[in-house]
Amino acid sequence: MRVIFLTLWVVALSAQDLLWQRDLPNENLTGGAGQFTWGRRVLQWRKSKYRQVAQAPHGYDDGGCVFGTADLILAERPATGTLGRLVHLPAPGYKPVTIDTGVELHDCVPTTLFGRSGFLMVHRFTQVRFYWLGDGRWQMQELYSIYTASRQGGLAVFDVDRDGRPDIFCGNYWVRSPEQFDLPWHIFAINVLHADSADANFVLAPWQGELIALQRENNASPLRRFSPPADVHQLWPEAASGEFRQPKVIAPLGEALWIGDATGVTEWPSGRRWATGYPVVAILPYGIVVGPNRVVRWLLQPLRK
Repeated sequence: MRVIFLTLWVVALSAQDLLWQRDLPNENLTGGAGQFTWGRRVLQWRKSKYRQVAQAPHGYDDGGCVFGTADLILAERPATGTLGRLVHLPAPGYKPVTIDTGVELHDCVPTTLFGRSGFLMVHRFTQVRFYWLGDGRWQMQELYSIYTASRQGGLAVFDVDRDGRPDIFCGNYWVRSPEQFDLPWHIFAINVLHADSADANFVLAPWQGELIALQRENNASPLRRFSPPADVHQLWPEAASGEFRQPKVIAPLGEALWIGDATGVTEWPSGRRWATGYPVVAILPYGIVVGPNRVVRWLLQPLRK
């Protein structure tokens, strides 16, 4: 999942506001976060310059996240199939440390649960897992497995029931935190969009008290806004608008959202378009837009009140 919070900036949309562009033929970028992009290899960006910090024989899954200040969590793709090696790349050397094997990673969110610093991920579109560093080694606890006709995609942390503990959004559901780490988590349906295999493979973002959801495999995905009802354990009312082609990124930006899809970036709800003509796989801070073989930076200006 790609959700980037850039609440202090707005984007200028004219062509002269393009600051720099780097074309990277055959790089096959699949994702990015913070100062990093990844695909065939991992690149760290300093303005328009980059350096390689890691490389895997078959590249990396699209999911990943920054852990701590500048460490990375990624999954190395296997030679065949979909299940690879989940790795921790600690700064500054970025030498991979194996966390787990037989893993498929599409959504990753760093978080702290009950004093344990780690990250959440969705394994094979079904399992919500939490990994954390404890006693000098990586440990894992499966929080919930979700089985529907659809792949369950999208991941975000939010205190849904306002009990002071972080809950989890994933696919069709929110997952309620227990009172203690070793107690079971419980799921509650937000919607029932899971008739087909791709229906619940969302990109998710909490925004202005609602949950924003886009179907990332859909060629005509509406932007769905789910509003929490008085009883958050019931289905959430939905409002839908717009249409996006295979959206991969939601970037909340003050009063607007940046949506990155197969055609570029759309600012919602204004509908203004920019960075058009190529698919977007990530949006990094300071207006950096990542495509499979291109990284572009746009001029940003301070938010005017």
